Amino acid sequence: MRRLGTGALAAAVVLSAALPPAVAHGRGEAPGHRVVVDGLDNPRQLNWTNDGADLLVAEAGRGGPECSPDGACAGPSGAVTLVERPGSRSPEVSTPVEGLLSIATAPGGVAAVGVNGVDTTDVPGQYLVAGYDPAGPPMANGSLLVAVQEASDVTSVLAWADLQAAEEELNPDGAQVHSNPYAVLYVDEDPEGAPDGYALVADAGANTVWKVVPDLSTQTDEQAPEYEITAWATWPTTALPDGTDDPAGPAEFVPTSLTSDGDGNVYVGGLGSERPGAASVVKFDADGTELDRWDGFTAVTGVAVDGEHLYVSELFGPTPPALGGEPGAEEGAADGSEEAADGTAGAADPGAEEPAQVPGRVVVLHTGDPEGARWGVDVPLPADLATDGRRVYASVNSLAPAEGIPAGPQNPFGAVGGGAVWALDFSQARRVEPVATAGPGR
Repeated sequence: MRRLGTGALAAAVVLSAALPPAVAHGRGEAPGHRVVVDGLDNPRQLNWTNDGADLLVAEAGRGGPECSPDGACAGPSGAVTLVERPGSRSPEVSTPVEGLLSIATAPGGVAAVGVNGVDTTDVPGQYLVAGYDPAGPPMANGSLLVAVQEASDVTSVLAWADLQAAEEELNPDGAQVHSNPYAVLYVDEDPEGAPDGYALVADAGANTVWKVVPDLSTQTDEQAPEYEITAWATWPTTALPDGTDDPAGPAEFVPTSLTSDGDGNVYVGGLGSERPGAASVVKFDADGTELDRWDGFTAVTGVAVDGEHLYVSELFGPTPPALGGEPGAEEGAADGSEEAADGTAGAADPGAEEPAQVPGRVVVLHTGDPEGARWGVDVPLPADLATDGRRVYASVNSLAPAEGIPAGPQNPFGAVGGGAVWALDFSQARRVEPVATAGPGR
């Protein structure tokens, strides 16, 4: 990584010219990342409501009391949280949907799975949730795209599309049959007309983005609509003779995140098998034709676009601890910190006195920059991102329950804060470089 030491003043000038106003803190706000809402259990995807004013947060939950012999514990702790006016000093926070299935395999609800993604549809009061069927066997991977209809104080949950069944029937990547829906993007083809949209679902297990086209004329209060499901985009997976994924083969794309721009283009972020430098973001047109690609990321779990800028969250960026290196460490920074444009060391947690040891980074780049300059800020274990054109929001500590994760022998990061959503401040972002791919080829 190229460090900004000598010539820091010149670098700061270049930085301020290269980045949009949205990445700096707002007027009257103290410098640094701002906590918008905390007390969340494993927050994952962020999305906007139909009017673009309020922020939706998918909470994967913290598991529950029903445990299997293999140690997985399930319960109705998944939820959808609504943050109204997230840019204000006092946003209103509510939980319009709760009681959804959550499964945790670690004590305390660490890294639980369940409600990984959420978006609204063009039906008022309706949410789409990428998760698991609450009516199915708790320990089975009955992955579904679930539609949740809000009606006064009552919410009903319907199985909108069975992704596990689609994976079993189609198995687009030709490897292990496994569905793990991680993000959902609803595409409204005619916002002024009758409900007519469709959903894209990033399925990390199937290594596929599904396209789900519902026939909303067949939907009732008790019955989900009929639908057609196809593989919108698929990436190859190297399989062993028994059909399981080959861990020694090329890194897999593993789609985890979705967003779109004002022209209808879709951006898909991939985990890249959590290998340093093996993660990518791919830009498609609405029909699924690849238009552009950015490589050299590590464990991408969120993407957002704002005009000509692309924001990318790296869950373990730039180096996963399990693959060598201290958590958060980079070349040229022996203590795990990085030097900012003003020569100071950056810290991940708002108000922290010393650089946090928890890994994670959010990177911003100008998509039209022929040199591909990238700038990054430390953000602990970030998942998805969202921007309203003024601020950039991130779900942080995305593998932690509301109370966080204490330091201990099973935790390589040290103490981790509780799940939250932050408004990011890029005013002290550092120049970063794409990470060279490590391990087997991609």
